Amino acid sequence: MRINGTSLDSLRPTPASIPAVQRPAQEVVQSPATKPVKSDSVQISDAGRRMNTEQANALDPERVAELRTKVLTGAYNTLDVVDQVARRILTRGDL
Repeated sequence: MRINGTSLDSLRPTPASIPAVQRPAQEVVQSPATKPVKSDSVQISDAGRRMNTEQANALDPERVAELRTKVLTGAYNTLDVVDQVARRILTRGDL
């Protein structure tokens, strides 16, 4: 790089001129055999199972068809609906 006709390349430090303390440590590469095995598990309580059953029963096919029609006709594409949804998200602390 040149600034006002002067080359700054001579001012740039070379890797050999940087003290060993400042150089980043080399990463240790582990073989796949030495990596720990990670696993996740989920346990659903009886109350959670009941809630799932209750919610599944709450949406009957007629209600689903009604909601689908409203979505497809744009009934929810209003600023009022967006405002209500945003307020509920903020109230519940979902963000």
